[in-house]
Amino acid sequence: MNSSDLIEIKDNRPAASISNGKSVKTVVVVGGKKYFKKQLTERCKDNLCHRMAMYKEFDVGRQISCPYIVKYIGINEDEHGMYVLQEHINGKSVAEKIETEPSYFCNHRNTTRMLKQLLEALKVLHNANIAYLDLKPENIMLQQINNNVKLTDLGGCFADSNNYTAEYTRRYAAPELIEKRLDDVDARTDIYGVGKLLEYIEKKTGKKLPKHLERIMRRCLQEDKTLRYGTVNEVIKALEMGGVILRTSIFCMAMLCALIFGWKQFEGSENHKRLMTYLRTDATVDGIHYMVTSEDSATCMVIGAQMIQDANWGYINLYIRDEIEIGGKAYRITEIEDSAFKSSKIASVSFPNSLTRIGNEAFMDCPLLGTISLPASLKSTEHACFKRTGVRNILFPEGIKTIGHASFAESRDLTSVVIPEGVETLELDAFACCDNLVKVEMPSTLKTICRGVFWECRKLKEICIPAGVTGIGEYAFFHCDSLTDVYNYSPEPQALAAIFNRRNINVHVPEASAEKYRNAHHWGDMNIIGDL
Repeated sequence: MNSSDLIEIKDNRPAASISNGKSVKTVVVVGGKKYFKKQLTERCKDNLCHRMAMYKEFDVGRQISCPYIVKYIGINEDEHGMYVLQEHINGKSVAEKIETEPSYFCNHRNTTRMLKQLLEALKVLHNANIAYLDLKPENIMLQQINNNVKLTDLGGCFADSNNYTAEYTRRYAAPELIEKRLDDVDARTDIYGVGKLLEYIEKKTGKKLPKHLERIMRRCLQEDKTLRYGTVNEVIKALEMGGVILRTSIFCMAMLCALIFGWKQFEGSENHKRLMTYLRTDATVDGIHYMVTSEDSATCMVIGAQMIQDANWGYINLYIRDEIEIGGKAYRITEIEDSAFKSSKIASVSFPNSLTRIGNEAFMDCPLLGTISLPASLKSTEHACFKRTGVRNILFPEGIKTIGHASFAESRDLTSVVIPEGVETLELDAFACCDNLVKVEMPSTLKTICRGVFWECRKLKEICIPAGVTGIGEYAFFHCDSLTDVYNYSPEPQALAAIFNRRNINVHVPEASAEKYRNAHHWGDMNIIGDL
């Protein structure tokens, strides 16, 4: 392939230009099809070792045929130096995925699926007598559409024909690599990397791995490689056995319940929910179920309560302690699990001072919950955590930064909200459809009002937008039928899509900025008054 056939393009994805200091990866088009072009940087293009590593990467890559390993198309050189052409991958690395979508790996089925595909990729390499070595989250891509694995960057692998350009990243490397004992490198070196990957996922998500994955991780991470799994096939077998044991246990218990109650009546019932919670419970204190999340940091998570199942209670006042004791050891309560108290009779909650996370939909559909006082340790609210509650009063902590997606949406009894100083972002639909909301006070620290934050707040009459707000998402004030006056203190009109669905709204702006607003898209459709 001639280098003149390449057309460099710009892409709005960050991966359109990625540099590791030795090479840079850009997106190019050949014959209307996208590829990744990996090219040595200016300072490395004449370095023999780096050139040999690139030759090796292409040579190894073209021998390998696996759906979970990136395909190598060609190797060439242009005026900027040597480059390799690879298939174009739409997606994110495991490192990017866990930063932008941490909930993805909180679902351990996704972790297991990713691990199986990665092990298949390693098996293909090992069968070709190649050790990958540099197994790290940045080198494992998950494709955009199906989240399938694509293992990238074969430049540092250990191959018979070229092992002197082998590379690794120290924090993920096996002891034999760190000690430069290349004669000890084999399949078990990559198996250690699999353990480091599981350790990384557990630490970044803050979620304890299921016991079968934890056992696999511990064995992979043995310092003495003779104590690790001998082959990738052994790891795959352990992974499958763990799933079989777990599924068999759950199936047997479910079948027992099915025999007693009938499956259709049991599935989705309160007894089913109680059983599932009980299976994961490490301790029950004052009727509240807890599960340990980290032995090292001595933390645990609230996952439910016995009293939620008791139909004799008209309402429930929930008190969660700062600390509990399990097996003679003290554990701090730092989380409330997703959906832990969803659709329950809770009327009030006393949160622990150690709490850092209230999970998605944790108190959703709790119509008796009228007052919410959030602890100072909380920095954000999660998706729909208090959606459709009976909340009338919200006391936010001073340190909170973000009001999350639909956190208080459809709370019909909410009439006023004071958002404290320190909050920077109101996320998508945060207070949408609070149709009795009359008054909102926003802080000077606010920077972003996302899409639909006050959508269908039909009784909201006026709103003050602080001077520091630089972004307002579309539909932010759609169907606010009573809205007559907006006080926007920003000296520069924010770039907008449509945020109002009516034109008869008075927008009060700084006097010196009035003309700018009149000439700005969408703002100019309103009645601009320069009186601030």
